[in-house]
Amino acid sequence: MQEKNKGLAKRPDERKGSTRKNIRFEDALVEQIESNRAKSGEAFSEWVKDACRKKLSS
Repeated sequence: MQEKNKGLAKRPDERKGSTRKNIRFEDALVEQIESNRAKSGEAFSEWVKDACRKKLSS
């Protein structure tokens, strides 16, 4: 598990119980995700989290 900022002030956009991760996606993959998620109306982050949960449960 990633260590949080010990003893440092939290950024205003940080939330308890979650961790921000930066990730780079290939352009073609983003285009596929955007096309698919537009049908469901989900936010990009929700679509990605759902895909991760499905991968972990398989």
